[in-house]
Amino acid sequence: MATADILTLRAGPAARRALAEGGLTPDRIGAMAGAAGGPKWLILSALDRYIFGDWLARADQPVALVGSSIGAWRFAAACHPSDPAGAIADLERGYVEQRYSDGAGRDEITATVRGILEAFFTPAVRDGVLQHPRYALHAITVRSRGFTASERRGTLAAASGLGALANAVSRRTLGAFFERVVFARDGAALAAAGDGLPTRTVALSSANARDAVYASGNIPLLMRGVVDPAGAPPGVYRDGGIVDYHIDQPLLAPGGDAPLVLMPHFDTRLVPGWFDKSLAWRRPRLATNTLLIGPGPGLRARLVDGRVPDRRDFHRYAGNDAGRLRAWRTAIDAGRIMRDAFVDLVEGADVLRHVKPL
Repeated sequence: MATADILTLRAGPAARRALAEGGLTPDRIGAMAGAAGGPKWLILSALDRYIFGDWLARADQPVALVGSSIGAWRFAAACHPSDPAGAIADLERGYVEQRYSDGAGRDEITATVRGILEAFFTPAVRDGVLQHPRYALHAITVRSRGFTASERRGTLAAASGLGALANAVSRRTLGAFFERVVFARDGAALAAAGDGLPTRTVALSSANARDAVYASGNIPLLMRGVVDPAGAPPGVYRDGGIVDYHIDQPLLAPGGDAPLVLMPHFDTRLVPGWFDKSLAWRRPRLATNTLLIGPGPGLRARLVDGRVPDRRDFHRYAGNDAGRLRAWRTAIDAGRIMRDAFVDLVEGADVLRHVKPL
């Protein structure tokens, strides 16, 4: 397959200029963005292992790793001080093998997802999250406000539905329902464009690192929220993808030596928040220096049903874990083709000719 069949590359205007000036080399990456998306990440697993286990290791500049939900989990694993590829493989293994009983409730789902985290979030990963010499994790969560802090299903569903309706009018209204809280190495804030959403940064610590990463992927209604993580304002913390589904932020200040935000992605578009998924008019405005790398149409055609896995697979394959595993492993295999195409791309001479506007 041609590169365009395997990879989709999209770049914001600043990223396009940076590519024209200096190309795509590991020393040009100042940040990485990791989107929410549950099982969709499986098509990126092989690419993640190559980027963190080989490609980025060829340079020595600091890199901010900014993720929400599964993006934060991927990047936490990537912080392993000596074997990031192995830690990402551990995450993949635990993620693929998750299973639930018929009609599983929040307690079972919460315990199972916690178990996946515990399996890959070893002491070495925790130490890397806190002390890695190059990588600085920024795990995006939300602190629930008002009735979105409730664990009563009806109350939480109604409050979240009201938030979705308000968001359709203006993304800024989400601030009345959720506060963006970023757990960051040394409490360092990122370059951010004003999107009108209340935001605070909390320093990662040995006392809160595990809870912060877990909270970033804590799906409302399916899982019980994280209550009062250490060092953070009291409250119920949930999935950061609610406000930063695909991370529409610049992340880097202009003018640096490493001007690019690299975003390995499972989609061809960037959706600002979780409630924006069905809003065709809600487009990215702020991720000007992001280079998105996603699966191309030819690669997607190889997937089961021609689509990347998603959370609905638990319903599609209810009572048929073997079918779900087959679909998920097909995506992992396709991801290896994606990885190989990326290797060829960065070793080639003209990345820019493959890039379309974000």
